[in-house]
Amino acid sequence: MHDVNSLKPLTTAEYLDELLADGFVVKGPRDDPERDAGLLRKQLEKGREFTPEGWFPENGYKFVEPSTFTRGYRIAYKIIDDFPDERYNSKYSLAKDGRQMPLYLKMDAPGR
Repeated sequence: MHDVNSLKPLTTAEYLDELLADGFVVKGPRDDPERDAGLLRKQLEKGREFTPEGWFPENGYKFVEPSTFTRGYRIAYKIIDDFPDERYNSKYSLAKDGRQMPLYLKMDAPGR
């Protein structure tokens, strides 16, 4: 059983399906939970990673608030082996029991 505070990074469509079966709803740009879940699933199948906002503080990440420098995105970051691991707020979130958790998309490394 999952709750909003115990979510881990979404890396597979199977984990998304597990969360949906547990009562989570995907909120996204389409305002249609089924279509948004399908689009998020396709992104996961392409190898994208989405991380719930609540996961970052307990794993040592810091936030940069939206600005012109960040092109309006809120960015979570952590320096790992002298290289920044950056994730920016996506248009998706997971909701359950009236609580909503924004999802952050992992930025591709340069040269990928």
